This record gives sequence, C-alpha cells and structure tokens, in this order.
Amino acid sequence: MIDWPVFLDTDQQIAFWTILVGIVCNSCCALLGCFLVLRRMSMLGDAISHAVLPGLAMAFIFTGALNALPMFIGAAIFAMLTAGLSRLLSSIGQTSEESGLGIVFTSLFALGILLIQVFAENVHLDRDAVLEGAIEYVTLETTMLLGLQWPTSLGVTGGVLICVLVWMVLFWKQIKAASFDPAYASAIGLHGHAMLAVLVILVALCVVAAFKIVGTVLVVAMLVVPAASAQLICHQLARMLAVSVLFAIAATISGYYAAWHLNSSAAGMMAVMAGVGYFGALLFSPSQGLLFTQYHRRKMKYRIFAEDILGILYRYEESSQKSNDVHELRGMKLSKLKELIGEKYNAKSMKRLLNEKLVTASEDQEYLLTALGKRNGQRIIRGHRLWESFLDREFKLPEDHLHEAAHQMEHYLDQESRSSIEKQLGSPTSDPHGKNIPPQPEDE
Repeated sequence: MIDWPVFLDTDQQIAFWTILVGIVCNSCCALLGCFLVLRRMSMLGDAISHAVLPGLAMAFIFTGALNALPMFIGAAIFAMLTAGLSRLLSSIGQTSEESGLGIVFTSLFALGILLIQVFAENVHLDRDAVLEGAIEYVTLETTMLLGLQWPTSLGVTGGVLICVLVWMVLFWKQIKAASFDPAYASAIGLHGHAMLAVLVILVALCVVAAFKIVGTVLVVAMLVVPAASAQLICHQLARMLAVSVLFAIAATISGYYAAWHLNSSAAGMMAVMAGVGYFGALLFSPSQGLLFTQYHRRKMKYRIFAEDILGILYRYEESSQKSNDVHELRGMKLSKLKELIGEKYNAKSMKRLLNEKLVTASEDQEYLLTALGKRNGQRIIRGHRLWESFLDREFKLPEDHLHEAAHQMEHYLDQESRSSIEKQLGSPTSDPHGKNIPPQPEDE
C-alpha cells in the first residue's frame, strides 16, 4: 500500500492515486479518441478490447501463469494485429474501415474463446474486472522509484500518454492533415496513411494499458464520449483536444466521488459521468447545442416574420403612392395584413416591430412603416427583385415561378450579395414583372 503523500490520511491517499491514475489513463484515451471520432473509427477501441483475448490466452498457454508482463505483451501483439489486419482489408480487400474492423475483431475474439476452451478451460476470468476494471485497487500494485512507492499502472499509462504527446508535438502538421483526408495528406508528402497507422498502434497500446485498470466499459467510453462532447463545442482540432481532456478529467473526478458515496464501481461511474458531460454539451453547446439551436431557430423565425411584414408594408405604400396622389397615406388594416402574412402571423413578433420603431399603428389598427422600417423594407424588396431578375436572366424561369423562389431567397441576401448581383446584371432598374428595383439605401 502506498503511504504518501504523507500529509494525507489513508483514504485520501487512495483517492489521490486512484484519481491521478484515472486522469492519466482517461486523458490519453480522450486525446486519441478525438482523432478516432474525426476519422469515424470510434469503435476501434471496443474492437481491440475484444480482439486481445487470443493474446491473453496464448500468454497463459506459453507461461502457464497469469503474470502481468506476458499478458500485456500478448494483448499488445494482438491489438496491433487487429488494427493492422483491418487496415489491410480496407486497403486491398475493397471493404470499408468499419467492415474490415468487424471482420477482424470478431474472428480473433472467436479464436480467443476457442483457445481458452481447449487449453485454458480451468482459468478463472473475472467478469467484473473485465467489464469494470479494478481502478480502486491501483495502490495495491506498486513499484519502487526514487525511494518511494508508485502505482505500477501509473507508469504504464503515463508512458503511453507521453508517447501520444511526443507523437502529436513532432508530427502535428501531418496528423492534422491525416485526420481529415489521409489520401490528400499522402499525396502532398505528409505521410497521411503512415500517421493513421501510428494512430492505430497508439490506440492499441492505450487500450491494452488501460484494460486491466479501468476495464472495457471505461476504455470505450473515454475513447469516444469526451471527444464527441468536445466536437459539439469546438471547431478547431487543437481546442477539441484540450476540451476533450477537460471532459475526461471532470468525468474522472466526479465519477470517483459519486462511486465513493454510492458504493459502486468507480470506473463504471466515470463512464456514466462522461455520458452526463456529453448530455450537457448536447444541450448547452453554443454552436450545436439543442437549447442554442432552438434559440437561433426562434430568432430566425422572428427575423423572417419581421422581414415579411416590412416587405408587405413597403409594397403597400409603394402601390398606394402610385395610385393616390395624396399627402397623407393611410396604413394597412390589421385584417388585411393578417390575410397576407397567413399562418406566420404572430402578435408577439408584431409587438416587437412596434417596440423597435420599425412600424407604427394608428388607433384604428392601421400599420405604416417608420423611416427606419422603410429603409429595412427597401433592402428586402431590392434583394427580392434583384434575385427575380437574376433567375429570369440566368435560368429563364417562367414569370409565375420567380416570386416564390425570390421570396425564399430574400431573407439570406446581404449587402455584398445584392451589390454583386446588381453588378452582374448591369444595374437593372426594373424586375421581370416591370416593377422598379429600389436603389441602395443611403446607410449601406
């Protein structure tokens, strides 16, 4: 049993080393998991954790004992063999990466079962240790270094983590290219396929190193879940790697203390907390979270409603000024406005238009554009009629097909797009229906 740091009592020492080993192991899994998620190879860890079974069986057959080192070597050989054979099948066997992986790992797993039944039938395999690991007992197996006792598993997983970090530092440019397009990376001399091969080898080493500590469940969870959580939040690879490690650390610490209070498996609870982290990212991600997506959809829905109202009122005032030579323009009745806007009419959104001083309403519920609303409406109608002219000239659409297509597009044309279309069309003054194209507003 490790008895340091000395300023901690026994329970605190166990917690400290368990959490530290978990952080090192899970951070290594999270870093490699980012590349697996980007390459759509997320289940490689699960496949390797099954395919190492014949390596474990052969290690017992040749040594006659369940010693850690032979077991590790046997598992590592078959882990890398799994990765290599799956890559070989996908490259020369005309199969997808997922299919090649499935063929190899199921075959090797079946071979492992057969070897155990024939040569090691009396060997006891602890189901709980295989599925859930034994991270709570990392302080029982120690190594003496610098006059102090250290968890043996810390050295193993720490060594794999160092290898991963060194690989990332030395070959960062090549890794980035290979993560998104290995064929292109190889074509321009960045060794894309070689980087993928190294990634697979590192994943195999990581899985084997972590297998005994945290078990199959947590290895697969940490290879996939923190990386998937980070992908929901980040759009840059470097940030994704950093955020995935933060998710792994948070899941390790919170999972350990939750397991402590609930008297349950620490590794299993860490996997659960990783899932909680993913659920949080799925809800609250600023770019892809469900809540923010719903917020942006509501915001866009209001913007489209507002622009439709401004467009309707602009056309109404435009036609009224042509047909009536009057100084005072009467507004559009609310009933007529509702009829034109249809099911999209929303009283709350209409109230916002009034509060934002884009529209005014008389006591008789007649609506007119303010100066600001007229400028906004002018932009919308300008984009609408320019797009109708573009469709008519470039695609020769029938006149009765132009309005609806332009009505959909007018909400997505910015000032630069409108100017570009106008320049391409030679600054037309009217649309295909003969209506005037408004000039560019002065404040653009």
